[in-house]
Amino acid sequence: MRQTGFWIAVCLLCSDIWWSPVLGFEWYSLAPNPSYSRDLAMGASTLALDYAPQNQSINPAGMTCFPRKSRQQISFFFNPGGMWQTKNYIADEAETQADAQQVVDVARLLVSGVAVRKKEIAVALLLSQPVMMKDDPGRYHNFESKSSLGLHQNSIIMKLLLHPRVALGGRVDRFYRYAYPEDEAYSYGVILKPRGIQVGVQYQRFPSSGPRYWHPLDRRSDSSTSAGIALDREAVKVTFQVMNLTESDKPAFLEPRAGIEWRPARSIALRAGGIQFSRSHRWALTTGVGLVDVNWIRNRAARLLVPDDLVQFALAIVYNQRRPEIGIGSLTFGWRL
Repeated sequence: MRQTGFWIAVCLLCSDIWWSPVLGFEWYSLAPNPSYSRDLAMGASTLALDYAPQNQSINPAGMTCFPRKSRQQISFFFNPGGMWQTKNYIADEAETQADAQQVVDVARLLVSGVAVRKKEIAVALLLSQPVMMKDDPGRYHNFESKSSLGLHQNSIIMKLLLHPRVALGGRVDRFYRYAYPEDEAYSYGVILKPRGIQVGVQYQRFPSSGPRYWHPLDRRSDSSTSAGIALDREAVKVTFQVMNLTESDKPAFLEPRAGIEWRPARSIALRAGGIQFSRSHRWALTTGVGLVDVNWIRNRAARLLVPDDLVQFALAIVYNQRRPEIGIGSLTFGWRL
């Protein structure tokens, strides 16, 4: 029954997207991207969850790059979807760059990050993650034909595991337009893990030039604190999150979000979520699928304690009252080594 309901929701969202030219709503595409599909599919409500590098949330305390009991000290993250982006880069920008810079740019489109750890401290460098300016959603119009380096962030995340049930994290994002740096942002957070439940809090700062968002449903505000809670079971995860608890004069004040992830089999995760935009008649429904959790094809010692899906899809529809207004699609293809 739950599977039937999920696929009905998927069909409804797909039908809205199919008829989008007729209904007159805009369509944004994040295909491919290195890490945003799970967050988008669950209503951007994953702040309290731990995550693999290709399943990021806005809370740096959730980053999980290494198996807990493994002695592995370094990990690489590959973005096979970057093969599409290399073609766009070569067409748009390669002729203006030196040969050495071209090699570096192509490499960081395919290798999306690297992490190292020493005991309970892990540091990750994440490369070439596309972002959009707050007032420029056109960044993701026909994104398949654009270079992700056009506007992107390189990030450093540090995570400290104080206790098996307490994690702290900090993140610095440096924004670039192709090879030229612009501004930087930072955030930090904490996740507490009572048995079966996780509670997360995240604080965000953006530069004076304005926020850079991961996707159109990312509504973080400068100097704001957000919080979430998650029911964390192996097969089911249920999340609830409230954005911007502190800045009443900024977007997304006390904005509620919720999501669910259900894994009926090792090879598939079904996701859905919803958002009620604050001070607005607008709301959003989201859904998505994660395919092939590679934890189940790895040696037991190499498995993460979080989903490690190889391929992920996400769809979202934003409604103004009952009329569809914006459609968003996302594809992530990631591999951790």
